Amino acid sequence: MKVLVIGQTGQVGHEVCRILGEKGISWYSPDRTELDLSEPEQIQSCLSRHQPDLVINAAAYNNPVQAENEPSRCFSINRDAVAELADCCQRQGIILFQLSSYRVFDGTKQEPYNEKDPTNPIGVLGNSRLQAEQQIRERCERHIILRLSWIISERRPNILRRLAEQMLVNKEVYVTPDQLGCPTPAVDAARVIVAMVQQLNCGAETWGTYHYSTTESVSESNFAEILIAEASQHRDLKVRKLIMANIESREGIKPPANGTLSSNKVLNTFGVHARPWRSAVARIVREVYDDSKSSQ
Repeated sequence: MKVLVIGQTGQVGHEVCRILGEKGISWYSPDRTELDLSEPEQIQSCLSRHQPDLVINAAAYNNPVQAENEPSRCFSINRDAVAELADCCQRQGIILFQLSSYRVFDGTKQEPYNEKDPTNPIGVLGNSRLQAEQQIRERCERHIILRLSWIISERRPNILRRLAEQMLVNKEVYVTPDQLGCPTPAVDAARVIVAMVQQLNCGAETWGTYHYSTTESVSESNFAEILIAEASQHRDLKVRKLIMANIESREGIKPPANGTLSSNKVLNTFGVHARPWRSAVARIVREVYDDSKSSQ
């Protein structure tokens, strides 16, 4: 199987490429000079040139605040480019594996979201993600859509990196107690993606939409407390107080209050078990602070 990965420089895409290599799976990832998703006409030529069996699209416009200020760019990358990608994959008989987000939901449900729950995105970013999914379902028969919760890694941007960096320089760090998610290490998400790809390579035709997140949900404020306890073992932190704030007052927009996802379907279909996230935090924190030291 030949796999083309779009978005190697991103958090999940980087780990996907590494694990594909470890598994001996042939992969290639075009850089932005060869494939810029804001230039959809490049997609056809890229796929024709490399002729992959499967495309993993791990690239996306992901800044919820900027998306409100430049919706046309957000939709161009997240919806229009994905629609063109889906068309090209359908014409060339390529499997499309698209990463998506918990932001397709409004977060009002009290339990983890499953794949059958109705979508109702908040804001431009969530709407662009949902419309991308709809384009794929309409245009590409052989597809997988995998929605993910909070991604964490040593690479920017993510909730762990943001908080860890703020704790080094700010005495007060603003967090919200009313936003819930499942911190999902990028390497863990990549593990799941590659496991699914391997089964598709063996002939599984389990097309459709799936969720993956880790096994424990946590609020942003509680996650910050856990992070302080871990980070203080590695660096002298400046933070002395966590300020509880409404998420809208910090970002100017309201993300889904509940970003937790049920992984039952991916377990039952692919046999992939969800893992806890706490053990990964120590490793990621060390790498974040090692990176901050080297950049000083």
